[in-house]
Amino acid sequence: MHKLAIVFVAACYVAALIPCVAFADGGAVTGFAFVDSSVTGMGSQAKLPAGTKIYPPGSKVTGTEGCPTNRYHTDGMIVAVIDYQGRPTAASMTITEHPATGGNFQRPPYYIDLDSGRTLQYLGPIFENGTYDILFSYSYNLGAAKTATAELVLARSCR
Repeated sequence: MHKLAIVFVAACYVAALIPCVAFADGGAVTGFAFVDSSVTGMGSQAKLPAGTKIYPPGSKVTGTEGCPTNRYHTDGMIVAVIDYQGRPTAASMTITEHPATGGNFQRPPYYIDLDSGRTLQYLGPIFENGTYDILFSYSYNLGAAKTATAELVLARSCR
């Protein structure tokens, strides 16, 4: 079991070329990406477009990276990238916002039907700078839920 965890973590680093939070039974919060509404509109069947940059957990996004470029804000939408290998299970993702202007706001969880492979979870409209803590939980059908945390810091200069 320990060798499986080491192999999976190593594969996660080599295959994705970025670190991820991984578990021996196959779940990982690989990171975050900025996409447009053509991706988020696909729901659970969404795929990352080729060449999309994935920011690993703990990243600080600065400048105009990921900023919406149109008045309808249909691009620059943030998704969590989840990699999972195993039988289908339930999962949830809870976001706690710590805006740069102050405060601490926990959003209701997003519930996910987690299948084997890569899943994108839209994190809702996020335009404010600050720190965003993510709590990812899955495998409720296997006893106690597996959990992982990830963080994304936005320090952008969007207009």
